[in-house]
Amino acid sequence: MRTSLGWSYGGQAFTFIVTFASSVIVARLLGPREMGVFAIAMATYGIISIFTSLDIGTYLLREGEMTKALIRRVYTVHTAMNLLLALLTFGAGAITAYWGGEREIGAVLMLSAVGPLLGIFEFVPSTLYRREMNYGVLTRVGMVRVVITSVTIVACAYGGLGALSPVVGPLVAGVYSATYYNIRRRRELIFRPTREGLKPIVVFGFQMMSIGGVASLTQRLSEIILGRMLGLAALGLYSRAATLASLVWSNVYGLATGVLFVKMSDDLRDKGTLRDTFVLSIRLITAVIWPLVIGLAVLARPAIHILYGEQWMGAAAPLSILMIGQFVALAFGMNWELFVLRRETPTLTRYELIRAVIGLGSFAVGSLFSVTAAAGGRLIESISGYLLYRPHIDRLAETERGEIERVLGESLLLTAIAVAPAFGLMLWKGWAADTSPLLIAAAVALGGAGWFAVLVVRDHPLVAELRKVLDKLGALRGANWSRGEA
Repeated sequence: MRTSLGWSYGGQAFTFIVTFASSVIVARLLGPREMGVFAIAMATYGIISIFTSLDIGTYLLREGEMTKALIRRVYTVHTAMNLLLALLTFGAGAITAYWGGEREIGAVLMLSAVGPLLGIFEFVPSTLYRREMNYGVLTRVGMVRVVITSVTIVACAYGGLGALSPVVGPLVAGVYSATYYNIRRRRELIFRPTREGLKPIVVFGFQMMSIGGVASLTQRLSEIILGRMLGLAALGLYSRAATLASLVWSNVYGLATGVLFVKMSDDLRDKGTLRDTFVLSIRLITAVIWPLVIGLAVLARPAIHILYGEQWMGAAAPLSILMIGQFVALAFGMNWELFVLRRETPTLTRYELIRAVIGLGSFAVGSLFSVTAAAGGRLIESISGYLLYRPHIDRLAETERGEIERVLGESLLLTAIAVAPAFGLMLWKGWAADTSPLLIAAAVALGGAGWFAVLVVRDHPLVAELRKVLDKLGALRGANWSRGEA
């Protein structure tokens, strides 16, 4: 697990830098309205994909015995749903462009229909690498893919493709990754569908769709509501804030939980318990991500001003609120993994539906007023999720009463120490967007030093993990030095 996380985070650090840099360049080439066109097209695509994407890969990760017959069945279901997604997306784009009068939105949708077709060829080999926890290959492919995506998007934006630019990049990268995976695992490729044994996979897929689909549907409908009520430019501002927020969430939290799900699944099969891995994971994740999200919430105004320019300042307040929402969501983190591994997906589905109704309603009400008020709906959604899920975490993870609270209390202390200098600086400067980057860097460095000092004093497991990483790097350097002398 440690090796997989090392590969994942090492590659993701590179991915984050490249993606972030390209997003800054694209934001200066494309305005809020063009990003709004892309966002509303992706919201439509997202709604269609909810009903066609069954997350079948999780089925392969969870099952004990791996056979060619199983892979063939899973491949059949995945291929059928991807073909349906491509057809519906292209149809929606054609209707939007030629009958709805929205040529730009329709063009984005029709071009997006190519993505699911490429996904057919990438699915089996990439999922098998995940099951084997071979994140070295996955990371290397991901790093090349993000470079291709980013360079293509920037080139297209510079060339005047407008809202089509963010679509072309992933498609070009998808051709590369599908080709690479199929060459690497050509002996295991299965392109022949079957009609036997599909029912358990379809049932599982629809359960997963009902779980993740509710949250995704809420998000996509929210974006459409915001775009229709406040305009495409307002949607572009919200989309910029949401994209920046998701960079932190997906590159740190999402990446870790992807590896940890496989590890907890193995623990449950081999040991009958996942408690130790879960507690350690929550302790490490919140110690790192809580300071990040609250720090970005505090520094949202200067961050937006420095990175994207004056035209995007309307995204600063929504960004702060979205980051606070992520802070709340981490307090009941990894709930999805626990419910799925404990085979309590019906309960998870019911709670997600309740949470979605609350979130969509509060977001829609906020959209009547402003982008900032709409983002407040996301915070209300996170609070409702905490109230729904937190009472079940101890039971599902088999933790003692108060154990998770002690972990979260420790991470809250680390967060307060890490963010205090930046918070004090912004108070002193009156939350000015043009606060000196040097002062911001100094405040962040001071907070980081205090954060690390507390980690060492408390003998936090993150320090032990860092020591192991440094020892490993030292051993590698020593081995390379010895080979060089020889």
